[in-house]
Amino acid sequence: MRVASRRAFLLAAALALLALPGTVRPQQARADDSPQAAIASLRICTGCAQSGGDLSRYKYVILNSWDAPRLPALKAQNPNLKALVYKNLSFTVSYGCQGGVDLPYQTTGVGYCDADQHHPDWFVTDAAGNRLNSAGYPQAWIMDVGNPAYQAKWLQNVLADVHSGGWDGVFMDDTDADMSWHLNGRTMARYPTAASWRAATRSMLASVGPGLTSASVLAIPNLYTPWATDYDAQATWQDWLQFVSGGSQEYYSKWGSGSSGWFSGSDWTFRQQFQTITEQAGKIFLGITYAPSDDTRTMTWARANFLLFDEPANAGALVYELSNPENQDPYSPVWAEDIGTPAGARFQAGSAWRRNYSGGTVVVNPSTSTVTVQLGGTYYRDDGTATSSVTLGPTTGAILRSQGPPPPPPPPPPPPPPQGITLSASVSGTSVGLTWSGMSSNRTDVFRNAHRVATVANSGSYTDRLGRHAHGTYTYRVCAAGTSTCSPNVSVTVGGGSASRRASRATRGSKRVFLLRKMRSVHARRG
Repeated sequence: MRVASRRAFLLAAALALLALPGTVRPQQARADDSPQAAIASLRICTGCAQSGGDLSRYKYVILNSWDAPRLPALKAQNPNLKALVYKNLSFTVSYGCQGGVDLPYQTTGVGYCDADQHHPDWFVTDAAGNRLNSAGYPQAWIMDVGNPAYQAKWLQNVLADVHSGGWDGVFMDDTDADMSWHLNGRTMARYPTAASWRAATRSMLASVGPGLTSASVLAIPNLYTPWATDYDAQATWQDWLQFVSGGSQEYYSKWGSGSSGWFSGSDWTFRQQFQTITEQAGKIFLGITYAPSDDTRTMTWARANFLLFDEPANAGALVYELSNPENQDPYSPVWAEDIGTPAGARFQAGSAWRRNYSGGTVVVNPSTSTVTVQLGGTYYRDDGTATSSVTLGPTTGAILRSQGPPPPPPPPPPPPPPQGITLSASVSGTSVGLTWSGMSSNRTDVFRNAHRVATVANSGSYTDRLGRHAHGTYTYRVCAAGTSTCSPNVSVTVGGGSASRRASRATRGSKRVFLLRKMRSVHARRG
């Protein structure tokens, strides 16, 4: 659940919306009968569908169930547009029930009244039997996603809504690997650990995902798989993709207009891993970015990153949702920049990354330093200015147009002579000092006892501080980030306290968010 301005669906407003006929006027179909390349729109706040401008310009639109009357006009304007209906996977909401009866259009798969009256066992409780709601949103109640009866009812209700409304697919919010933000210190009796909740969510996806796709319905979960030391976020994402049509990931600007401070280098690595996993699986990737309407830096950064990793055959798209407020037309030619089709794979240009397109080139600088990239030809900025190089500050991007075919990427440097990665470890108290050599990548994954504990710059050294009570044998290896090119294992023995203690989870970014009401950061990772 997220942003109150978007997702606080007051009953009176909802009822008023239910009474609206399809208000989009049919217009002349576009010449190519296709949406603009690789952009999408999320219009689920109160009045967002009405204030969204020309929704037919998009490849995907995500709307509420009560917006179904708008679909025939949108499809007449653009037959290739795909309309996704918003449904929450893990919650039901009590404000969707009035006078003991569920409202006819729901943002969830199971209505609160139905569950309350006929299936009270579907509500997740604490050890004392008290139902658990979201800590931030008291009317949002956690449902037992691992219950086969709940799964079957959710699928039955959603399919009925899809077929009656003429939807192409379902946007499944709160497909969560971790519920700690919603619980705020409380514990689910049936799912006392994050691992047990992940297993339940996986079983839900394994049930409803194929149930949707086998009915020719797109299934796009909004996946929340935060980085943590006790599981592999990327492996979880990859595993869950097998059941669905693709995945969505959200990113938030937390500094406001003109800033992209939330996009640090590690954020960039974390983001590109999820898009890359999705693209390699041949699935749809929807990248959702939230920022103000005048934050053109973030618009360019988001679009440039999307284009850097996009595989058009998979039909992914970028969403740019405004935060000041959302109830306005989000379209801008900056975040919707179209430079044709990829002319090759991405390649590194110093500390920046680049990819050529049929109509231009895209350059991304994920580093913390300013870089200048020689383009090897003449390109044009949006204002028509010609340039043969581009200078980018930290965590910024550029999208440039060309009049002719983009130049080929430079030939790769000769491969370095074969050599393995060597690792040594030393113990000082309860800290383990690691030093390595023979690694050519920019970043290094550090593993302790087969679990990744850090991703750091490849400086050749790292100190793992275990805590004053740590003792026992610890096994380490280092790998070129995101690959299986690793050093041999090295084991050390650490003395110390009377009991071992698991390394505390490190988090980075803001708290989890909830697409019905309030915007929060979605990333949790080691700083």
